[in-house]
This record gives sequence, structure tokens and C-alpha cells, in this order.
Amino acid sequence: MRKLRWSVSIALVAAASFITAGQVQAQTPLHFVGGLNMSNISSDDFADSDATTGFFAGVGTSFALSENVAVSPYVAYVQKGAEFDGEDASYDYIEIPVLFSTSFPMGETTSLGIFGGPQIGFQINCDEGGFDCTEFTNHKSTEFGVLVGTGLNFPAGENGSFGVSVGADWGLTDLFDELDYKTRTYFVSLRYSTMLGGDSNGM
Repeated sequence: MRKLRWSVSIALVAAASFITAGQVQAQTPLHFVGGLNMSNISSDDFADSDATTGFFAGVGTSFALSENVAVSPYVAYVQKGAEFDGEDASYDYIEIPVLFSTSFPMGETTSLGIFGGPQIGFQINCDEGGFDCTEFTNHKSTEFGVLVGTGLNFPAGENGSFGVSVGADWGLTDLFDELDYKTRTYFVSLRYSTMLGGDSNGM
């Protein structure tokens, strides 16, 4: 429980910082994202597993680095997991990705966006077949990974935009010490951006 409280505290502080930054910066949009994912475990130490479905939801903002490139920090709740011999395993995270994005015009109002970057995840739930795996001595509560994706952006009113994206979230850290046991997640997301000014392109 101490790990859980610490992880959630870090995530909430980060979220407050991102949202405050978005409100203070007059040229910064605020992004709301959510969607469905399909996740599994990549492992050479265990038999094949089956993918499971979950959802995620988050909030972020963007800062322009140049005319065509932006950096977007997010905070999101993400469900991951797998199925082993009919037993469900679930791993829930508070993730903080920092994504670099660019976009290309696809007509008068539509653009194609490409994004990617590193992320850190704080695990807030680990359940394998009904067992609390946070109690395992070799359990890791922090995951480093990389997130990449692409999607279409559309205008939505005078001060907003709407986006549809697909992508992948690959864990680079083993869930347990001395085991090859990494998360692999693929997602479909919807994004709505409320413009406070500037360009609304992002994840």
C-alpha cells in the first residue's frame, strides 16, 4: 500500500503541474484522451499467453518546439494484462509519457500526426490469477517504456480539435527481477483538445 500511495502521489502532482502549465500558457491546448487497448506479455520464460482487452484515459498538454514539432506530456490511467492457461493477469498503471509529435496536411482541414516518446509507469495493481503479485519479493512497481503512434486530426469548433489514433505501448522493464516478462500493448484512442491558443496537434 505504501508503494501505491507513493505512486499515486507522484502522478497527481505531475498531473496538477501539467494542467496548471496548460492554463498558464496562453498558447497551450489541453488534451483529453481515452480508448481501448489490447495487451499481452512478451516472455521467453513462460508459455504462450493470450491477449486481454482494457481501457485507458488521460489528460495532457502541448508545447511547440518549432513550427511543425511539439512535445506533449500526459498523465494516464492504463489497464494492461494477459491470460495464462485461462487465468487472468492484470497490471494497472499510472503512466506519464512525454511525446514528440509532428503533423502533415491531408487536405484543407485534416492532418496526419505522428508521435512517439519515452514514458514511465507506476504500477497501482498487480493481480495474477487472484494473487496480489505486489507481494512477490521480485516484483517491480515501476516500468519504463516507449510509446509510438499515428492518427488523424480534425477541427472541432472554433477553439478545439478532434483526433483518432492507433499506436503501441512497449514496456522495456521486466515486471519481475530475473525474469523476461515485459508488457506489450496496442491501442486505439480518441482525443479532444480544448484550445487555449496556438496549434492543437498532438497525440
